[in-house]
Amino acid sequence: MPVPRFKWKIIPAAAAAMLLAAGAPRAAAEDKTADQGASNQPAEKHHSKAKGAVVGGAAGAVVGGKKGAVAGAAGGALVQHHKNKKAAKKQEQQQKEK
Repeated sequence: MPVPRFKWKIIPAAAAAMLLAAGAPRAAAEDKTADQGASNQPAEKHHSKAKGAVVGGAAGAVVGGKKGAVAGAAGGALVQHHKNKKAAKKQEQQQKEK
């Protein structure tokens, strides 16, 4: 018996949701440590391009099928790249201020 088409779109969406949920407890722990020492700010977090591509691909697959998955993966990687550039620029400015 063949699997209905809509189930193929649910699988990547569920995988993306699990990836996002896996980072939530760690983020809560980071908030607690940040409150304890306000004078020492931790370095900006690196945003993984691969994780952005996976999440974007899953979202694109739900919306637009195979071609949507490719476009979503490319878009997700670009968003993460932009976040990394923005964080590096912010860190550079902080170094100049000191």
